[in-house]
Amino acid sequence: MKQLCISALMLVALSACDAQKPAPEDGDAAGPAPAPMTAKADSVVKDDFPQVLQASGTEPFWGVRVDGGKLDYTTPETQDAPRHFEGERTLNDGLLVVQGGEGDAAFRLTLERAPCSDGMSDLSHPYTAEFVLGKDTFKGCARDPAVAVEAP
Repeated sequence: MKQLCISALMLVALSACDAQKPAPEDGDAAGPAPAPMTAKADSVVKDDFPQVLQASGTEPFWGVRVDGGKLDYTTPETQDAPRHFEGERTLNDGLLVVQGGEGDAAFRLTLERAPCSDGMSDLSHPYTAEFVLGKDTFKGCARDPAVAVEAP
Protein backbone atom coordinates (compact mmCIF):
# COMPACT_ATOMS: atom_id res chain seq x y z
CA MET A 1 0.00 0.00 0.00
CA LYS A 2 2.81 2.38 0.87
CA GLN A 3 4.41 1.77 -2.55
CA LEU A 4 1.11 2.58 -4.27
CA CYS A 5 0.88 5.87 -2.37
CA ILE A 6 4.45 6.77 -3.26
CA SER A 7 3.85 5.90 -6.92
CA ALA A 8 0.70 7.97 -7.03
CA LEU A 9 2.47 10.87 -5.39
CA MET A 10 5.22 10.70 -8.00
CA LEU A 11 2.61 10.61 -10.77
CA VAL A 12 1.29 14.03 -9.97
CA ALA A 13 4.79 15.36 -9.37
CA LEU A 14 3.61 17.33 -6.42
CA SER A 15 1.37 19.55 -8.52
CA ALA A 16 -2.02 18.98 -6.90
CA CYS A 17 -4.23 21.70 -5.46
CA ASP A 18 -7.17 21.58 -3.11
CA ALA A 19 -8.27 18.32 -4.72
CA GLN A 20 -11.45 16.58 -3.86
CA LYS A 21 -13.03 13.27 -4.68
CA PRO A 22 -15.26 13.23 -7.74
CA ALA A 23 -18.77 14.28 -6.83
CA PRO A 24 -21.54 12.90 -9.02
CA GLU A 25 -23.98 15.53 -10.16
CA ASP A 26 -27.67 15.14 -9.48
CA GLY A 27 -29.71 13.76 -12.33
CA ASP A 28 -29.68 10.68 -14.52
CA ALA A 29 -27.00 11.62 -17.03
CA ALA A 30 -24.34 14.21 -17.51
CA GLY A 31 -25.52 17.04 -19.66
CA PRO A 32 -23.47 18.48 -22.48
CA ALA A 33 -20.58 20.74 -21.63
CA PRO A 34 -21.69 24.38 -21.43
CA ALA A 35 -21.23 26.40 -24.58
CA PRO A 36 -18.31 28.83 -24.51
CA MET A 37 -18.99 32.53 -24.39
CA THR A 38 -17.93 34.35 -27.51
CA ALA A 39 -16.10 37.66 -27.53
CA LYS A 40 -17.70 40.66 -29.20
CA ALA A 41 -16.11 41.66 -32.50
CA ASP A 42 -14.79 44.92 -31.03
CA SER A 43 -13.25 43.20 -27.97
CA VAL A 44 -11.31 40.22 -29.31
CA VAL A 45 -9.51 38.50 -26.44
CA LYS A 46 -6.14 36.91 -27.05
CA ASP A 47 -5.45 33.46 -25.57
CA ASP A 48 -2.22 34.22 -23.73
CA PHE A 49 -2.20 31.01 -21.69
CA PRO A 50 0.70 28.67 -22.50
CA GLN A 51 -0.09 26.28 -25.38
CA VAL A 52 0.97 23.29 -23.24
CA LEU A 53 -0.19 23.02 -19.63
CA GLN A 54 -0.19 20.30 -16.98
CA ALA A 55 -3.09 20.05 -14.51
CA SER A 56 -3.34 17.53 -11.68
CA GLY A 57 -4.93 16.76 -8.36
CA THR A 58 -5.06 14.25 -5.52
CA GLU A 59 -7.64 12.11 -3.77
CA PRO A 60 -8.13 10.71 -6.32
CA PHE A 61 -4.88 11.24 -8.18
CA TRP A 62 -5.43 12.51 -11.72
CA GLY A 63 -3.58 14.43 -14.38
CA VAL A 64 -4.42 16.23 -17.63
CA ARG A 65 -1.86 17.41 -20.16
CA VAL A 66 -3.26 20.14 -22.40
CA ASP A 67 -1.78 20.89 -25.82
CA GLY A 68 -3.99 23.41 -27.60
CA GLY A 69 -7.41 21.75 -27.75
CA LYS A 70 -6.07 18.23 -27.12
CA LEU A 71 -6.08 16.59 -23.69
CA ASP A 72 -4.44 13.47 -22.30
CA TYR A 73 -6.11 12.30 -19.07
CA THR A 74 -4.34 9.89 -16.71
CA THR A 75 -4.81 8.24 -13.34
CA PRO A 76 -2.29 6.01 -11.52
CA GLU A 77 -3.88 3.02 -13.26
CA THR A 78 -3.76 4.55 -16.76
CA GLN A 79 -0.44 6.42 -16.84
CA ASP A 80 0.91 4.10 -19.57
CA ALA A 81 -2.25 4.46 -21.68
CA PRO A 82 -3.73 7.96 -21.31
CA ARG A 83 -7.27 8.68 -22.43
CA HIS A 84 -7.16 11.16 -25.34
CA PHE A 85 -9.72 13.92 -25.94
CA GLU A 86 -9.95 16.64 -28.53
CA GLY A 87 -12.11 19.71 -28.07
CA GLU A 88 -12.38 23.44 -28.47
CA ARG A 89 -10.08 25.84 -26.62
CA THR A 90 -11.68 29.19 -25.72
CA LEU A 91 -11.43 32.04 -23.24
CA ASN A 92 -14.45 32.82 -21.04
CA ASP A 93 -14.12 35.92 -18.88
CA GLY A 94 -10.38 35.36 -18.48
CA LEU A 95 -10.71 31.61 -17.87
CA LEU A 96 -9.17 29.08 -20.24
CA VAL A 97 -11.76 26.43 -21.15
CA VAL A 98 -11.09 23.31 -23.21
CA GLN A 99 -14.23 21.25 -23.76
CA GLY A 100 -15.92 18.75 -26.01
CA GLY A 101 -17.46 15.30 -26.20
CA GLU A 102 -20.98 14.18 -25.31
CA GLY A 103 -22.66 12.15 -22.56
CA ASP A 104 -20.22 10.12 -20.46
CA ALA A 105 -17.39 11.29 -22.76
CA ALA A 106 -18.22 14.99 -22.24
CA PHE A 107 -15.28 16.87 -20.75
CA ARG A 108 -14.43 20.39 -19.69
CA LEU A 109 -11.14 21.64 -18.30
CA THR A 110 -11.28 25.13 -16.78
CA LEU A 111 -8.11 26.97 -15.73
CA GLU A 112 -8.09 30.22 -13.80
CA ARG A 113 -5.16 32.52 -13.10
CA ALA A 114 -5.10 32.18 -9.33
CA PRO A 115 -2.30 30.96 -7.06
CA CYS A 116 -2.73 27.33 -6.14
CA SER A 117 -0.79 25.33 -3.57
CA ASP A 118 -1.11 21.59 -3.20
CA GLY A 119 -1.67 20.14 0.23
CA MET A 120 1.39 17.93 0.11
CA SER A 121 4.46 19.90 -0.93
CA ASP A 122 3.81 23.60 -0.34
CA LEU A 123 4.67 24.30 -3.99
CA SER A 124 2.96 27.24 -5.67
CA HIS A 125 1.27 26.95 -9.07
CA PRO A 126 -0.03 29.87 -11.16
CA TYR A 127 -3.42 28.33 -12.08
CA THR A 128 -6.31 26.54 -10.40
CA ALA A 129 -7.88 23.71 -12.38
CA GLU A 130 -11.25 22.01 -12.57
CA PHE A 131 -11.69 18.96 -14.81
CA VAL A 132 -15.18 17.61 -15.45
CA LEU A 133 -15.44 14.20 -17.12
CA GLY A 134 -18.95 12.86 -17.55
CA LYS A 135 -20.50 13.07 -14.07
CA ASP A 136 -17.20 13.42 -12.18
CA THR A 137 -15.54 16.68 -11.15
CA PHE A 138 -11.85 16.88 -10.16
CA LYS A 139 -10.13 19.94 -8.68
CA GLY A 140 -6.43 20.72 -8.63
CA CYS A 141 -3.67 23.01 -9.83
CA ALA A 142 -2.04 23.67 -13.20
CA ARG A 143 1.21 25.03 -14.55
CA ASP A 144 3.33 25.38 -17.65
CA PRO A 145 5.54 22.24 -17.56
CA ALA A 146 8.38 24.21 -19.17
CA VAL A 147 8.57 26.52 -16.11
CA ALA A 148 9.97 25.31 -12.79
CA VAL A 149 7.55 25.08 -9.87
CA GLU A 150 8.38 27.47 -7.04
CA ALA A 151 8.02 27.06 -3.30
CA PRO A 152 6.03 29.90 -1.67
